[in-house]
Amino acid sequence: MAVAVLVSVAAAGCATAASGPSLTSAPGAQAGFAGYKWRVVTIDHAGKEAPVPARSGVYLQFAPDGQFGAREPVNYHGGTYHQAGGGFTTSGMVSTAVGYAGHDPVVLLSVGAISAFDSGAHAEVRLTGDRLAVTVGGYLLTCQRDGRQADFPPARPT
Repeated sequence: MAVAVLVSVAAAGCATAASGPSLTSAPGAQAGFAGYKWRVVTIDHAGKEAPVPARSGVYLQFAPDGQFGAREPVNYHGGTYHQAGGGFTTSGMVSTAVGYAGHDPVVLLSVGAISAFDSGAHAEVRLTGDRLAVTVGGYLLTCQRDGRQADFPPARPT
């Protein structure tokens, strides 16, 4: 049986040593998920699991230089991440601002799940081989490693 690595994930706009875990640069102590793009394959919310088709393009990215990115079918979210205790925090999160007037349940679920990484959310991560499970804001995202990536520029709001 593979040993799972548990890591805490937080999406916080700011943190201080006095009020939270000490921060170190992500590249300084690479977590097992750093440097990879992770395609979201299922999202579970309120006990209902939904598959996320690859064509939806939902993914998480943890670049070696400390950049964090997340894409749902409508918008891209980006910022930085830093190691914090057994996990990391995101900061400086920005997003494109495209609206969605549709009713596709996978799109709506994906938008909600990726938006849960914004400002102050805490998440838990379990890494097992090429699978990454991320729990954040009542969502469970199951991801499949989708290859290494180069550093990427931060998102610019529109």
